[in-house]
Amino acid sequence: MAVNCPECGYTLKLWNIKAECPKCGVNIPNHKWEERLEKDADVAEASFARLHYRTKNFKSAVVGSKLRIVRLVMTFAPLIALVLPLYTFKISLPFYEEKQTVSFLTFILNYLLKTDIGSVITLAGGDVLGKAATLMITACVLMLFSVVCGVLNFFVLLLAGMNLRYVLNIILNALSTVSFGAAAVFFIKFTSECVSLGGGIITGGSVGFGFIVGCVLFAVNFALNVIVGKSFKEQKKNQPDIDGFVENELRELRKPKTAE
Repeated sequence: MAVNCPECGYTLKLWNIKAECPKCGVNIPNHKWEERLEKDADVAEASFARLHYRTKNFKSAVVGSKLRIVRLVMTFAPLIALVLPLYTFKISLPFYEEKQTVSFLTFILNYLLKTDIGSVITLAGGDVLGKAATLMITACVLMLFSVVCGVLNFFVLLLAGMNLRYVLNIILNALSTVSFGAAAVFFIKFTSECVSLGGGIITGGSVGFGFIVGCVLFAVNFALNVIVGKSFKEQKKNQPDIDGFVENELRELRKPKTAE
């Protein structure tokens, strides 16, 4: 690949190993080094200004007011529902009867990790227990989806705060609220289906107050993000965009300092 002299455009040959151009004599490595250094400094200052803009917004979005601090803390609140009773079912066998209460934590540790998922899916295709298995799978998937959305809400809150965004947080909390509530409905339908089959192992069941607590906490997060989102809109109206902010920062840096 041919290299040209930055001053006169002379095409350098392989044997031109000296630092100076053989035609015009300019020192190629040091050609306009002050100008290049100034450009590099401008790029570094602009990058720092952009980082300053985002960190300033991040701090404001996360802990900029009491309401925003509450919003941050409340992202963890739905975790309370994960250890509360979500579903209680009654197992009846000859000469044996037992009630088991399931929380989200025990569901993961005692059932999901120890269950052959493939067998359950195969069971859902059966004629007798297919509907009951499908209802149970649907309830479990909705519950897991709700929790995943709740976890993502925390990380999105941090990342979106750099640009004062909030819409995705509202969507995630809405999905969590609806999915968690829908999971409870499908568990109720699953119980009814098991009871209607007759002669089954599961002869009764009911949803626990953990579902109510979870739905309420997800709904509170939804409302908080709607309210905080309105203040984000006002804040963005009253501050320059990132390009304007960078220009102002660079202008302030380049102002000549007056001697005291």
